[in-house]
Amino acid sequence: MPSEKNISKILNHLVAWAKTLLEMTKKDGAVIGVSGGVDSATTLKLLEQCLSKNKILPLILPDQDSNPKCIRLAEKVCKDYNFKKISITPILQKLNIYRDFQNYFIIPRRIKEKYVQKRFKQFGDKLYLRFLKGDLDAELQNALGYIRIKNRIRMAIMYHHAETRNYAVIGTVNKTEYLLGFFVPFGDGVADIMPLIHLYKTNVYEIARALDVPDEIITRAPSPDLIPGLTDEMILGMGYEEIDEILKMLVKNKKRLSKTEEVRYIAELYKWAKKLRTMFFPIQTR
Repeated sequence: MPSEKNISKILNHLVAWAKTLLEMTKKDGAVIGVSGGVDSATTLKLLEQCLSKNKILPLILPDQDSNPKCIRLAEKVCKDYNFKKISITPILQKLNIYRDFQNYFIIPRRIKEKYVQKRFKQFGDKLYLRFLKGDLDAELQNALGYIRIKNRIRMAIMYHHAETRNYAVIGTVNKTEYLLGFFVPFGDGVADIMPLIHLYKTNVYEIARALDVPDEIITRAPSPDLIPGLTDEMILGMGYEEIDEILKMLVKNKKRLSKTEEVRYIAELYKWAKKLRTMFFPIQTR
């Protein structure tokens, strides 16, 4: 783990870089989507170092599938702001997105979670790799559309609020997600500024602690919260500490990588995610 001095240095660099980008965009403030997860909470805290609070508009944009605990945590980190909470469920209903789920709105969340986890296991290992490859049957293709439209609707709402105020849209994708293609093209993969793009997920946790992000957010299992019951670790197949160690070696192009199954798997994700990294992502990386 980096020393407090190194974390402070990284944080100062992030603040300076974010301020520079905000000045370059010539915007009057910032709009950010807050989910209750560590990435958005850390990004919001980082923005506090760059702008006055009345120049930051947090948006909480839940839908029927959103975890109530995540919504509560999002409201907690936004309580000192004039934030807006807008449900996207009516929009999804108008688009008939829930049409394949009979009696969906009256089924208890715990039952939905158990069902999703059971189906996820039935699809077998390395399902996320199949998503990257586009190797999907009709059911999975339908699921892909079901989850991705939510982030795209959220981003459209964020840009609407940003443009009516001349604000910049702030993204929350970190380097681990970028390298693995773990974002939605034209959804959370779009923003005017991505302050965390140079930080691996494990580094985000370190910065979160330095910025006093609530501990209950830091200790929660990270989840996209697009469908009930799934965590990042379930989707990716392993925890972020192990993933980041492998990714760092891949990025440095180390020749003597061990040939364990975990390394081969992350290397394959890294390779297949290249299309998303190069085609759909803002040019803010190095």
